[in-house]
Amino acid sequence: MARAWFFNIPFHGHINPTLPLVRELVSQGDNVTYFAGPRFEEKIRATGAEYREYAGPYTFEQSRTVAHAVHQGSQVAEATSALLPHVLESVAEELPDYLLFDMSAPWGNIASQRYSIPAVASFPHLPFNWRTLLSDPRVFRKGWDSLKPGRGHYRELQRRTRNLAKDHKLRKAREVNVLSSSAELNIVFSSRYFQPYQESYDNTYQFVGPVIDTKRPDEPLEIRRDSEQSLIYIAVGTVYQANITFFRHCLEAFDDDRFAVIMSVGRAVDPATLGSIPVNFTVAQYVPQLAVLEEADLFITHGGMNSINEAVMALVPMVVVPNTIEQAVNASRVEQLHGGRYLEPDRLTAEKLLRATEEVLADPLVPPGLELIRQSFLDAGGVEQAVIAIQDLKLRHGLD
Repeated sequence: MARAWFFNIPFHGHINPTLPLVRELVSQGDNVTYFAGPRFEEKIRATGAEYREYAGPYTFEQSRTVAHAVHQGSQVAEATSALLPHVLESVAEELPDYLLFDMSAPWGNIASQRYSIPAVASFPHLPFNWRTLLSDPRVFRKGWDSLKPGRGHYRELQRRTRNLAKDHKLRKAREVNVLSSSAELNIVFSSRYFQPYQESYDNTYQFVGPVIDTKRPDEPLEIRRDSEQSLIYIAVGTVYQANITFFRHCLEAFDDDRFAVIMSVGRAVDPATLGSIPVNFTVAQYVPQLAVLEEADLFITHGGMNSINEAVMALVPMVVVPNTIEQAVNASRVEQLHGGRYLEPDRLTAEKLLRATEEVLADPLVPPGLELIRQSFLDAGGVEQAVIAIQDLKLRHGLD
């Protein structure tokens, strides 16, 4: 029985895809200890893993609240500085057989390098290749915009990275990759077909397709629509909240009897601040996404990987309005593979939203495009393929 430690960050999009994998590792006899935030304790314990909290005062509440990459990197470096001493001390004391860590948790990679422990990186988002910026001018603009506001944050990122290397005697720059830490084995919860420049990623990257938990304890939602209406679902995720202007564009665009609209605005937005709500809209801070996607004709989304995966598996076309560079890459790929349209948020109008929706609903290339993406997800092998890859890693290191 191998002992594994999993270091993750406490956000739904990073933890949820890993839970079925952890459950399967436990069922095959591995003893898994999972580090995350307290709101995920129940979910983690339900897999059979041991739950542990990170030591220290860092709460992650300040993380992932901005869209530009340098600030994100600086925040990850801050988290690493706060968490790494205890992580290294605990790993040195207990010496697990192998480590798993999220791509945004470089302290796991540093511990692996420091103590020569085999490691697996979890990629809930697509691995990033800088060539991707050149594949679509909109992605390039988003990438440039994500860096421009970061001059002060870039200096802070450099300072924190230098201090990390100095304080912990790190020898390799890759040990402090604050945006996308990789390992000897990398589990990507998407398919090679969906990955831009897939030829850039060797067999250390195992694309296993999305893992979607279909047994969520969601409250039911009454869906109000006439038989002739197209059901439009609008949601922007739980981390980066869309601004009020975005939602008002949606209210203006779809105040139309042809549509029934369900709009999830997130916990940070009070629906009362949106003004008059058209009668064909249902507006809430949270809705059961999988249940709505089962009925939806089109999904207007920020383009987070989990949302895209769930839409594809339900064969729901998308209009993607990305906030971040990673979401822009996803949006571009959705459009390239005929799964929907990419709209730039800083150029968004109600007219553009309505036009893109009408184009996607009428596009004959979209249904077969979505089916090809979905089939690539199914063919990737899922949790079973991820476990096979991890078992191979363990065999190479004599852990079985």
